[in-house]
Amino acid sequence: MMEDTKIRFKFNKIREFKYLSHLETVRLIKMAITRAKINVKFSEGFRPNPKINFSFPVPVGLASLAEYSDIDICEKLDAEDFKNSINLQLKEQMSVLEAKNIVNKVPSLMGDIEFCSYSFKIKIEKKNSGEKINNDIITTSEFAGSIYSLDLIYDEIDSNIVNLNLIGYTKFSENNKIFKFNDFLKYFKYLSNNNDAVVEDYFKKEAYVLRGGMLKTPLEIV
Repeated sequence: MMEDTKIRFKFNKIREFKYLSHLETVRLIKMAITRAKINVKFSEGFRPNPKINFSFPVPVGLASLAEYSDIDICEKLDAEDFKNSINLQLKEQMSVLEAKNIVNKVPSLMGDIEFCSYSFKIKIEKKNSGEKINNDIITTSEFAGSIYSLDLIYDEIDSNIVNLNLIGYTKFSENNKIFKFNDFLKYFKYLSNNNDAVVEDYFKKEAYVLRGGMLKTPLEIV
């Protein structure tokens, strides 16, 4: 009997590839798997599909350093060999960063991921503009309940650059609100422009599950 393998892998989607839709991203990953001659398992039924599951899709235009996927394979395969094989078929703008063999049963990525972290780079023109933007976000009812963590860090080299790191809920929180990136980005740009600041860059940094009261990445729990 052939031994099956289940692998969880993390991949990025950066530079011009951030403009790919989720369906286009899935299609490219599936094509790379086919070209790498990886014997993926298929679902049963009238229209069998490859058994590849993905985490929450990012909005089009948002670069990401932390997209996740689980794949079922009809053969014994080491995760590192999988990573190397598929990366030969992908470009740097979207490549596998890490991969691990799944030994024990784990929840689905969609069902398990509870938080996503994002990073913003802001250029400010006025002193204390960063703190004002930060305080305005925290005190705004639309976002105050949906943000889990918010940190404002000034650049050590350029005092006009501020890095804003936040973690938002992907599931319903106690007040029935979730973090919606596009809504936040629109409001964040509005606050920045009103405070003589420019949002120069932003990207998804990581995704997390909750285990024993601690945040862990999906790869840390397999």
